[in-house]
Amino acid sequence: MTSWHITKSAHKAIPSTLEGRLFGHIPDAEQLMVIVFSFQFWDLIVSMMIPEHNAFLYLAHHFMAALIAYFSLEYQYVHHYAIYAGGVSEFSSIFLFLIELAKYFPPKDNTPFATFIFVCQVFFVISFFSYRIIGWLKVSISLWSDGLSALKNGTAEQYRPGKSYVLVTFLLVNALLGSLQVLWSFEILKAAAKILGE
Repeated sequence: MTSWHITKSAHKAIPSTLEGRLFGHIPDAEQLMVIVFSFQFWDLIVSMMIPEHNAFLYLAHHFMAALIAYFSLEYQYVHHYAIYAGGVSEFSSIFLFLIELAKYFPPKDNTPFATFIFVCQVFFVISFFSYRIIGWLKVSISLWSDGLSALKNGTAEQYRPGKSYVLVTFLLVNALLGSLQVLWSFEILKAAAKILGE
């Protein structure tokens, strides 16, 4: 979040060009991708052992996130976009974690903890739609514009010879993760309608 919104190193550490956004090195992104890869790989393995998490969509999400984090590290690709995908978009997960925690430690009605969880639910919905739907779409349009241009005009081969498949993988995974988030948004809306209807 800080690299995108506060220090703006995701924007200032590289030239504001297609080449900067796709191939520029951002130390914050490199550190973040180490964390993302480690967490997503660990979560992929652990999720296979937890029945409610051992589902295709969850596992696919963890695999794709780990894959693009690895590619970003290994080939120094899309650091600008990696900060958004691996960091900014995950902001809603903070609230989701607290909501999930309440499933194991359910709050009693009319308690400060119950109010806190309700506030977390509200912030989760707002942050999910802000960062994983609206923001994701905006950033994805830029990624796809840069990526397709780099593939078409040969910039991808010029900067990463023989590694254009990595950029194609980023684009495909971006589309798949974006679709998954849209799917989850419908589930979130259904859950919100149920909570508001109570």
